[in-house]
Amino acid sequence: MAPRSWDEIVDVVVVGSGGAALAAALAASVGEAEVLLLEKADQLGGTTAVSGGVVWVPCNPHMQRLGASDTRENALAYIRELAKGSAPDESLFEVFVDTAAEAIAFLERHSPLEMFATRGFADYYHPYGVPGATEQGRALEPTPFPVRQQLPEWGSRIASRISMQTLGGYTTLEEDLSWAPVDQELVSRRAAEDIRPKGAALVAGIFKGLLDRDVDTRLGARVRELASDDGAIVGLRYEQAGTSRWVGARQGVVLACGGFEWNRELVDAHIGYELHPVSPPHNQGDGLLLCMQAGAQLANMGSFWGTGVMYDPTVADEDGPIAQFDVARGMPGSLIVDQSGRRFVNEAVPYNDFPRAFGAFDPLQVDFAHRAPAWQIVDHELKETFPMLSMEPGKPPPEWVAHAAGARELATLLGIDPEAFESTLARFNQHAANGEDPDFRRHQIGLQHAAKPRPLAPPLYAIAIYPGTLGTNGGPRIDADARVARAGGGHVPGLYAAGNAAANVFGWAYPSGGGTLANAIVFGYRAGRHAAGQPRRTN
Repeated sequence: MAPRSWDEIVDVVVVGSGGAALAAALAASVGEAEVLLLEKADQLGGTTAVSGGVVWVPCNPHMQRLGASDTRENALAYIRELAKGSAPDESLFEVFVDTAAEAIAFLERHSPLEMFATRGFADYYHPYGVPGATEQGRALEPTPFPVRQQLPEWGSRIASRISMQTLGGYTTLEEDLSWAPVDQELVSRRAAEDIRPKGAALVAGIFKGLLDRDVDTRLGARVRELASDDGAIVGLRYEQAGTSRWVGARQGVVLACGGFEWNRELVDAHIGYELHPVSPPHNQGDGLLLCMQAGAQLANMGSFWGTGVMYDPTVADEDGPIAQFDVARGMPGSLIVDQSGRRFVNEAVPYNDFPRAFGAFDPLQVDFAHRAPAWQIVDHELKETFPMLSMEPGKPPPEWVAHAAGARELATLLGIDPEAFESTLARFNQHAANGEDPDFRRHQIGLQHAAKPRPLAPPLYAIAIYPGTLGTNGGPRIDADARVARAGGGHVPGLYAAGNAAANVFGWAYPSGGGTLANAIVFGYRAGRHAAGQPRRTN
């Protein structure tokens, strides 16, 4: 129900501050709506800010920099093949492809954000021969943004990925992928001048556009309930610093406040096994719960953006070690075994697919067949050539990394079956000597960093690896303008959802790096634009 009176009234209220929320707020503001942006956390940017900042944009003009090309037909064929009928509404594939480049151009036109095509970044399923895949050009990333210079009062309140060690905190993704020596002078200058790449650059660039338009942004503001009038959403109530306020929304409310991966009850109910999030801990399903209260139709609830996760005790906060993206998975000189001591997955599959192997149920054991943790085994050659979190080449392994001279000794340290592990390693090495993997076809399909497998030579090292998530992607079903569908038909007037607060338009599919941010930005943009075009209610 709506309150008898409002503490304030605006045109559009946007909940969240990641890519979807910022795109929605900017589109609504450019559409001449008075916009209020509410962020639950005390920092701006949500999951977007700590991400790699890549946006997957078919048919974008920036790919000309790489001499690449694309077609609408190829992009649609690729998405359809990956979704395999899992999407809530396949007509939105066309909406996405037809809007993606337009949305990026809009952000660049109305904010200081600048994007460029990332060299050497192939669609994740290009090695699989999936129709419509491209070798490079669809992945865009932001140019490093001078936060201190452009946003002097907001720099400390924009989250960044500094605690994520897998990719550099002050390098672009293209620089990370080049495998060339890092330009330490450039990295040091960026750090000293607070010039941020990746997700922080994406957030900062768009947010500067909002500030230039005087969009009101409030941090530490958690939305507790929606206000309705005869089934239409007309505002909301939020809490900030112990104070509760009702805000009327003349044209609409956009929920873009992340998924539910940090809500253990919701994960247990919809995913069915434990996930280890690498996203900010504020993603507790607030948007989902609000939509459920509004009578939304839900979709895609068992799906999530996946990744392997590792923990390094040297990277921790007050709550303990911080989840890190897995590293060196699928590289020559490595393999992964479960607690039985046996392999169970192609180690080089895209990170989105890897954690799903942990959810396989074995009806003969009446149990999940591959309970976490699994163990990534690497040999000495790989250990001496590739850094793995705080285990560095040329240095003794840290105490948290189990290591031994042989397979049986390492299995004993890990508490797994020595005979099974020794047999697994012997079989792997036998075939890897010929560059083959008949059990999981690692020699045929895998990420671009993977090469043909080779035998592992002792000493051996083991790092625990868990099923992780960048965020859940189930939620209210949305239409082409991100309006929330109502259970039983129609939509909930005045209510929009985008990003991980909505059902993934691609179903269970993750087309490539940046697929999640592209989904968020495209439908956030469409939500804000549509809301700003609605008649203003007289609340």
